[in-house]
Amino acid sequence: MEKLSLKQITSWGLLRKIKEEEIIDENISCIRLPNKDEFNNIVEKWCRLNKIESEEALKDWKKFNGLSDERWEFFIIRKWQWLFWCINNFENKISNYYLQRKSYLDMIEYSIIRVKNKNLANELFLRINEKEEKFEEIAYKYSEGPEKNTNGHVGPVPIGNAHPLLANLLQIVESGKVNSPKMINNWWVILRKEKFINTPLNNEIIQKLSLELGSEYLNKSIDNFINKYSLKKDIPQS
Repeated sequence: MEKLSLKQITSWGLLRKIKEEEIIDENISCIRLPNKDEFNNIVEKWCRLNKIESEEALKDWKKFNGLSDERWEFFIIRKWQWLFWCINNFENKISNYYLQRKSYLDMIEYSIIRVKNKNLANELFLRINEKEEKFEEIAYKYSEGPEKNTNGHVGPVPIGNAHPLLANLLQIVESGKVNSPKMINNWWVILRKEKFINTPLNNEIIQKLSLELGSEYLNKSIDNFINKYSLKKDIPQS
């Protein structure tokens, strides 16, 4: 394949992606290769992620993507090296970043009923509270949100994905208690927190956060490149 010009790269909308790969290559050039056990683990995880369950399926994947055995090994090792670089480079930032991201890492299970009518919400709350009907039955019959299809049950989901008022309420309410109707985003909401799942700073989360910081680093580096060499004027077009 002939060498691509910047004119081609920019016209195809690939400048950011190709610059990203260049920056990754620059940073992992000094990263060691994995040992045998690490390599076997890389292959196992990669095949599982890509749903490749046999040698024949792996052979077909390589052929389809135009990769020799050697180039495929380089391809998957490169991803491991980038993770290795990110973990080492952002090691001192992980603790603070973990705290910043914790609301999106911690998980919550809850049950919810949403209706538009305040009087209906109060009546439904009384029925549940006085044990006339179960929460799940009320949710199925009366809830006007998509949770109706799951008898009111939601989760586990990241608590940070919830509406801010709902997320705040979920953090302070008592587990298992049915809370009286609250107005949230034009809905009258009856809520019961089922389970809060704390996400510890384990190896899996360290890897996830390291890659997120790596992505931030890449985007800033690419932005600086584009700002320095204006696409309209300064980047050579051939």
